[in-house]
Amino acid sequence: MDSELNQKNPRGLPLDVSWRKQKVISILPDATLEEAALTMKQNHLGDLLVVHPENKQLLGIVTDRDIALALAPPSIYGDMKITDIMAGAVITASEDDSIFKMIGLMKTHGVTRLPLLGRNKEIMGVITARNLIEILLSGLFDLTHIADKQHEKERVTQDERSH
Repeated sequence: MDSELNQKNPRGLPLDVSWRKQKVISILPDATLEEAALTMKQNHLGDLLVVHPENKQLLGIVTDRDIALALAPPSIYGDMKITDIMAGAVITASEDDSIFKMIGLMKTHGVTRLPLLGRNKEIMGVITARNLIEILLSGLFDLTHIADKQHEKERVTQDERSH
C-alpha cells in the first residue's frame, strides 16, 4: 500500500489506494482548496482523506460540503489550505467492523463517510452511506431468491425419487 501512496499524480498529490472495488484518493494537508476541488472533480468524488506527507497516516477528511461552506461569503479563500477546513477528529471504522456497526457510527456521529482502517491503522478504504445501502439492498434481493432455490431443490428431489 505504501508504494501506491508514494506515487504522485500530475498535481503532485498522492494517487489512489484500492480497497475492494473502490478507490481512495488522498490529499496532503498543505494542498489548496482549488487542488482539492479539482481532485474531487477529476475523480468524481465527494471526499478526500488528508494524509501525513511522510507516514501516510490519516490526519483528517475534507468533503465537497466542507469546501462549499468554506467558500461561502464572507470567505477569503485565496490562501486557505485543507488543514483550515478539514475535519480533524475523523470518525473511522475498522475494515473488520460489521455493516451494522458502521451504520451505527454514521448515525451516532452524523457522518455519511467512514475511512476504514486496518489493524495497524493503515488506510484501507472509505465506506459511504450509499455503499452500505447498496450492500443491504443486495442482501435483501438475495433473500428473495431463497424460495426459488428451495423450489428448485424440491424439483430435483422429486425427479430423483420418480426415477
